[in-house]
Amino acid sequence: KLAFLITQEVFKAKGAGEGFRNFRVKGNPIKVLKAHDLVSLKPFENAANKTALIVLRKGELTDYPVPYILWKKKRGKRLDANISYDDALERTERDELLAKPIGTKKSSWQTFEAGTDEVLNKLHGKSVYKARRGASVEPYGVYYMNIKQVFGDGTILIENLPELGKRKISKVEERIESDLVFPAVRGRDIERWNAETDVYTLIAQDPKKRVGYKEEWMKLNLPRTYGYLHRFKDILLSRGSNVVRELAEKTSFYTMYGIGEYTFAAYKVVWKRMANDITAVVLSKISTPIGEKDEIPTDTTSLIAFNGEDEAHYVCAILNSSVVRFFIQSYSSAGRGFGAPSIIKHLRIPKYAKSNPQHQKLSSLSKQAHGLAKRHYEHNDLEAQNELKEVEEEIDRIVTELYGITDDELDEVKKTLGVLRGR
Repeated sequence: KLAFLITQEVFKAKGAGEGFRNFRVKGNPIKVLKAHDLVSLKPFENAANKTALIVLRKGELTDYPVPYILWKKKRGKRLDANISYDDALERTERDELLAKPIGTKKSSWQTFEAGTDEVLNKLHGKSVYKARRGASVEPYGVYYMNIKQVFGDGTILIENLPELGKRKISKVEERIESDLVFPAVRGRDIERWNAETDVYTLIAQDPKKRVGYKEEWMKLNLPRTYGYLHRFKDILLSRGSNVVRELAEKTSFYTMYGIGEYTFAAYKVVWKRMANDITAVVLSKISTPIGEKDEIPTDTTSLIAFNGEDEAHYVCAILNSSVVRFFIQSYSSAGRGFGAPSIIKHLRIPKYAKSNPQHQKLSSLSKQAHGLAKRHYEHNDLEAQNELKEVEEEIDRIVTELYGITDDELDEVKKTLGVLRGR
């Protein structure tokens, strides 16, 4: 037998944990007997790692599901590194869950309470929708900006925002054309059903060709914007990502990454990428001081692009439902990669059909939820907040019908969501 401490991310991380989850050493099988999730206890002082413990036996194959123990501090109890094991047991509580791979044996583990695996099976399947990461706008100090003044000739006075990034970049004010400036939506700007942004981003990328606009074209058509970018040429050619740096050297020095026609789709369902729960919203064009502009989801978000408003709201309603949030939390590790585009691969979302009354109703309820959320967040409208809860309950009811989930199973899902949130 072997028992050792390890990062919890090896159980749920995409890609990086797959080799570990093969559970073989030099070709010999190793059986997982039990795993302990100690993330919320933070047992190592001044360490931010996600602590877990795994118990293994040599020479046997792993049978799934395996016991997965979720440890949590009791309310009001204090933990430190010097207390005894008995004291630690008294000051904590443990939820006995199960774990199994979401797909192949190397896939991320799903963790769930006994009795909820049938719900997981009903939601599991191949997605018909493709999710992508938001636009990479690094270095933030060059591409993020505030608009200080709008002029009648279509130019604007901007101020870059180096304080939003890690690189040392000079703060400047410059008059540039407004053509390539768009409102930016970061993960931090998103609440469920609502997004509020206070920064803009410069998108110097041709979304069709997937490289920066040609320098000759930029000099001729947007000379002020080109002049602004040229101030930071050395910084842009020394970006940390080898892929972006090499592409910039071959094309235009301001070439960006993760931007395509999908970035400018008429409607986009967008959610936080770095989180512990799914928080989705529909984005489209909005009115700004520089005209009607597409909202650009940036690299701390994930998105699905749509041409039609109704289909976008239908998918948003499904993603924000309790059962789907439970499903995704069951196999995606909280933190930087929780809301990665890859989470959609395992979620069976039925393709939108205009003729389907359930699909139409979910779309309508999502639009209603967006309106109520806007009232609530902008005006602290408590009545709107209460109405929103009722709409979300109706969305939960219809989504459970859509997937053939019973009322008892929904109650069990909400109970497990409470357990997962309480970590």
